[in-house]
Amino acid sequence: MAEIVVGISDIKVAKGDNTIVTYALGSCVGVCLYDEVTGVGGMLHAMLPDSNQALEAFRPEKYVDSGIPILHRMVCRMGADRRRLKAKLFGGAKMFQYAVSTETTDIGTANVLMARESLRRMGVALVTEVTGGEVGRTIRFNPSDGSVHIRATDNTEQNV
Repeated sequence: MAEIVVGISDIKVAKGDNTIVTYALGSCVGVCLYDEVTGVGGMLHAMLPDSNQALEAFRPEKYVDSGIPILHRMVCRMGADRRRLKAKLFGGAKMFQYAVSTETTDIGTANVLMARESLRRMGVALVTEVTGGEVGRTIRFNPSDGSVHIRATDNTEQNV
C-alpha cells in the first residue's frame, strides 16, 4: 500500500488500497472523488475559487472551478463510472483572524461555495463535508472505499 502525496495546486488519482494524503489544508480545499465499485478515486488540493481571477501563468489545479473537472476526467479515465462518483469536501477554514469576514475576502468560504457549485453542475453527489472553522486539516483518503481520516491542527481526529 503506497502513500501518494498531493501538494498545493495538485491532483493525484489511484486505485485500490493506496492512501492519498494532503497536508495542512487551511483556506484551501481538498476535494475527493471516488467510485466504490471500481475502487478508483482522486484528490484535488486547490488554493483559490475562480480561475477567471488568474493573474499569472495559468495552472488549472490551483483553482476549484477548473481543478474539479480535471479531477473528474482523471478518475473516469482510470475506470471510475461518472454515474457512481461521490465527493467529499474538506478545508475552507478561515485562518487569519484579522481578515475582514466578507464573502469576497474570505477565501476559505469562497472555495467551499465554488466546490459545492462545481460538483452540483457536474451531477456529483457531495456525501461528506468537513469545512470552515479556524483549524488546518491533514486528510488521508482511501479511494477503494472512500474513507477519509482527518487530523486537525487542534489535535482532533475523525474518520468520515
